[in-house]
Amino acid sequence: MTIRRRTAPLMATFLFAASLAVPASLAAQAPVLGTVDFNGDLSSNGTVGGYAVSPYRGALTGFNAQFGVGGVTPLDNAIIWCVDFRNWANSSADSYFSTAFTTNSGGIVGNGDFSKTRRNSQADYMKAAWLIEHYDATAAISGAGLFNAENIQGTIWNMFGGTFDGTGDFYTLTLPTTITLTRNWFVLSDDNVDGEASSQEYLTYTTASPSTTSVVPEPSTYALMGAGLLALGVASRRRKRS
Repeated sequence: MTIRRRTAPLMATFLFAASLAVPASLAAQAPVLGTVDFNGDLSSNGTVGGYAVSPYRGALTGFNAQFGVGGVTPLDNAIIWCVDFRNWANSSADSYFSTAFTTNSGGIVGNGDFSKTRRNSQADYMKAAWLIEHYDATAAISGAGLFNAENIQGTIWNMFGGTFDGTGDFYTLTLPTTITLTRNWFVLSDDNVDGEASSQEYLTYTTASPSTTSVVPEPSTYALMGAGLLALGVASRRRKRS
């Protein structure tokens, strides 16, 4: 009985320290406010209805912690895909909310709050993300069944209610019944969607995992972890003596 009474507080200390040692990126992520600066489209990415299509480049500022990326330096070469055909890419830096998917791995966890997005639900964004993950930059510009930029973008635009008034040709791609994603996904939505209905909404992603993420615990966190481990070791030695 004496051992149990002494071990319980020590174990509680360890568990408390371990809970504090969880990186911020492992916590459930509500929408995060930052800045998106549209930098233009990538070359040879096709057209739909006479319009240039994704992927685009953007400078993303203020989202690093949520993305599992250390520091505050803008992510200048982030790849972003537009979602809604009826809206336009803003040519200057604008304020956006980033909403993390709940299906993400790599320590980046969404909390299911899609209230800042146009769809208020993750379902269609997941389908669009699956299409983007299958993008083949080497595929021909046109052709049935090809996961080129033209077909992927056209399928996404149709999915989100786009109507084309141009002459570009594209083929609608078929999605599987079960969607499985391999990247960490985020919806970038203008912070005033109702007031700026012409602003584009984007999808972007990271490929960070717990072993490669650059988010590093604070020194004080390491100290707490060490104290917890030391307490556990002392408890183990006392148990052996008894």
